[in-house]
Amino acid sequence: MAYTVTKLAKLSGVSVRTLHWYDQIGLLRPAYHSANGYRYYEEKQLLTLQQILFFRELGFELKEIGKILERSDFDTVIALRSHRKVLQKNLERTEKLIQTIDRTIKHLEGRRKMKEQEFYEGFDRAKQKEYEQLLIDRFGDKVRTYLNIIFRRFSGLFWSGSASNDRGHIKSILS
Repeated sequence: MAYTVTKLAKLSGVSVRTLHWYDQIGLLRPAYHSANGYRYYEEKQLLTLQQILFFRELGFELKEIGKILERSDFDTVIALRSHRKVLQKNLERTEKLIQTIDRTIKHLEGRRKMKEQEFYEGFDRAKQKEYEQLLIDRFGDKVRTYLNIIFRRFSGLFWSGSASNDRGHIKSILS
């Protein structure tokens, strides 16, 4: 069965404008054009669009997606299995974060005492390091000093006795 660009847009949730753009940049070419110039897509293009959407969902840029899809050794089934694995891992992490939220709510309502390590279950330490580095790259060494103060404060090694004194110290470092 062939789909017009409008039908494919409705089916996939991708706008007609985006489908036209994908055609223009060579990411998703229609199967054929009719005599009146309409674009028509078939199953192969539907599967390619699905791959584009999965890769976008996983944070890939269009140029990267194009390079992946153009590879002679690209295998849709292998890609789908890989997408599934990544999404399953994300789902498990999200479930852990939801459990941490639920435990924290119970803790704050006095229904359950949390252990120290439970406060941070589900957070990806590597991602936290990545975020930290992004801050340092963007704002410089002042942020590194700030992060060290925060770390010491929350690990019990730094405490002036007054949060306002700590904020003042942090502001003086960052200004």
